[in-house]
Parts: sequence; C-alpha cells; structure tokens
Amino acid sequence: MRTFPRALATFRDLVNERGRRLRQLSFEELEHLGLPPETLTVESRHATIITSIEHQHDGRLQVLLRGTMAPRFLPLGHHLAIDGFYKDPDGTVTPMLDREFHQWE
Repeated sequence: MRTFPRALATFRDLVNERGRRLRQLSFEELEHLGLPPETLTVESRHATIITSIEHQHDGRLQVLLRGTMAPRFLPLGHHLAIDGFYKDPDGTVTPMLDREFHQWE
C-alpha cells in the first residue's frame, strides 16, 4: 500500500494558497504582474513554483501555477502540483477544467 507523502500535501497547499491570493487581484494587477520562478524547500525537498499569466484570444487572462518538487528517494522525476484559473476584464474568475491541466503534467 502506497502512502501519500506529507511533504507533497504541504507543497500542494502552498501552490493552492498562492493561487487563492492571485485570484483576489484585479485583472489589471494580474496583467502587469511579473513573477520570477520561486524556489523553496518543503520538508528538506527542493521545489519550484512557476506562475505564468497569458492573454487569451477571448480577452481573458489565463493564470497557471505549476509547482515541481523533487522526490525523496529517486534521483529522477518530480512531484507536480498545479493550480489555475481565468480572469475576465470584469473581475470574474473561472476555474480551469481538469482536462486543461493535462498538457502541463
């Protein structure tokens, strides 16, 4: 039986919290926001969160947070935590669909 790593749960919570804070920003704030990749350590494991904000053809912004964390015992691969949403110019937030995340895995 495989157990869910506590560090991965903590990391997913960190990515989701950053997404929650970004959802609260206005369209204009997000449009001009430039975030460099964030490196951090989660329970002694190296992790990175990359946030991309892109204009869509329909005028919305797509905000995507992609977090990767090194596994504990394997030298290759990584764990993935993703959050994302769309922000309309009127401030409306629309969640990304699960199938939209598959291209980032």
